[in-house]
Amino acid sequence: MDIHWALIINFAIALLAIVNPIEKIPLWVEASKDEKFTFQWSLAALVILSCACILLFFLWLGKGLLLKLNIDLASFKIGGGLILLQFGFSMMKGTAVDVSQTLSQEKEKFSEKLLKRYQQIFIPIGVPVIAGPGAITTMIIYGHQSQNWLDGLLLSVTVILVLVLLLLTLVSGGLIVKVTGTLPLQLISRVFGLILIAISVQFMVEGLTTVFPAWVS
Repeated sequence: MDIHWALIINFAIALLAIVNPIEKIPLWVEASKDEKFTFQWSLAALVILSCACILLFFLWLGKGLLLKLNIDLASFKIGGGLILLQFGFSMMKGTAVDVSQTLSQEKEKFSEKLLKRYQQIFIPIGVPVIAGPGAITTMIIYGHQSQNWLDGLLLSVTVILVLVLLLLTLVSGGLIVKVTGTLPLQLISRVFGLILIAISVQFMVEGLTTVFPAWVS
């Protein structure tokens, strides 16, 4: 059984550009400020685990959803490419993430406080910032393109590895900001936005080529 490494590598680059751990650092520092490291670690793990469940669901079952809705892959690539394109431009402008909710500062038990803080920040940090339209679109498109169960397994492993990287980045976010400041993080985020724009254009070109084959004949 062949492993389609080009598919796996392209998927990893696309997902890394969308999840963009560097971009999440200032957002996470703001959302988890004034909390102890144990609390920050538990909160980050809970958010990442929830996002992993959402993304893996669409990776494995997204193809079936398309079939149920009678949507072909070419059409989804065009629509999904437009979503990714918009997200890429928002990353270039630095407006991809926003937290406007006020977090409670009341003294509570660890588990109660953890659950309450999780409910406060999962939207928008979990959805739509991490497991948002761009990431879900990527799951469905690449899940549809996987040609055997081994490809699907490696795609799943890639999702987990990227989210583990995000988890480690979040819990060390405060230290990273102190060392680097915010400017280098913003520059890296812009680069990821440019990569995502290129990937989204490729998706749309592939979809339009399928829908309008005469364009390439």
